[in-house]
Amino acid sequence: MDTFFFYIVCEIILSVHISLSNLLVLWVFCRTRSVRTVTNTYIFSLALTDFLAGAFGIPATVYSVLTQQPRDFSSCLFVHLILCILCTISTFHMLAIALDKYITICRGNAFMKSRRSRAVLLIGIAWVAGSVIGIMPMFDAFGFKTDRIGNYEARGAVCQFTHIMDYRYLVYVIFFATILAPSAVIIFCYIAIHQRIRHEESQVKCFLGQNERERRMNGRRKLIRILLILVSTYAICWYPLYIMNTMAYLLPPSLHPSANMQLCAVVLSHLSCAINPVIYAYGMPGFKKALRAFFNMIPPEEAYPGQNTACNYSAYVRSTMGGRQSHCPASFANRRPAAVSDISRRKISAPAPVIKRSLQHSGGAYSNRARLNPERRGTIQV
Repeated sequence: MDTFFFYIVCEIILSVHISLSNLLVLWVFCRTRSVRTVTNTYIFSLALTDFLAGAFGIPATVYSVLTQQPRDFSSCLFVHLILCILCTISTFHMLAIALDKYITICRGNAFMKSRRSRAVLLIGIAWVAGSVIGIMPMFDAFGFKTDRIGNYEARGAVCQFTHIMDYRYLVYVIFFATILAPSAVIIFCYIAIHQRIRHEESQVKCFLGQNERERRMNGRRKLIRILLILVSTYAICWYPLYIMNTMAYLLPPSLHPSANMQLCAVVLSHLSCAINPVIYAYGMPGFKKALRAFFNMIPPEEAYPGQNTACNYSAYVRSTMGGRQSHCPASFANRRPAAVSDISRRKISAPAPVIKRSLQHSGGAYSNRARLNPERRGTIQV
């Protein structure tokens, strides 16, 4: 009884926390134009999934557990499948984020060069695939529904998860198809990203100053740390529950996990929906600034730089390149354009898209030689 009470209290707390935290992420995305990037589009969709789980999925499950309603088998099955559907969609979102980063960093956008179009496609696949896999028992796929109706009626038509859910579905479909397989792909993607970053860092090392190298190294360490947190949290939250389900399906009854252990594992799996916004959203500078502005911790103009006309990107456009002594090996130095004297230089202040379009439509005079100035962030040299 104590464990059951603990389960109910934890589920209620998680439901409130998941709903509010993910609602904040949705609010920031809709309110702040500067955070509506392609990567944050995945986060918005993931937050929407987790919000639905906290606002509807968990309360419906808790109500069913407390009242053992509804009595109808199909209705009871649907109530307990809501979280299965939403959590599967959430898992596929994490897979989509890993695939997008892998394609962008390791494959040079070989698959759909438009990242926004690719994001729409991957997010759509995550929602459709997660919904189809989650709803399979409702349509009696592979006999997941028919085989449980007799057991359900034999136990007095009491609406409980273990009475209505086919363990073949939980083990082979949910665990193997939506937990183990995505985990392997996610780990592969992040390992490949890490190796690619190290490879590119060694290639451009001679072109960068000490400060720029340190900045890139710190950024790389932060990225690796976030990726490790993502993979570790994902495994810690989801693996215990489905390992227990696998044990309950494959092992004799004497070795089945206790009901108390299963309740704790369910709470732990739902904790993933509460951690996702912390990892994906609150750890990003744009979201953190917008949230601080929401709580009046910083002025609005600091949180929304993209909406401030005084906050423009600056570019130094040079008619010729200034001479600079190279300390790179001869093989790299020969690839650099010949250096000539610096004749003139003028400063242009304009939004980044304006500069980009100007360089692209300047007949190649600037765009072919434009590069970022490593000594001044936000400037362009040509």
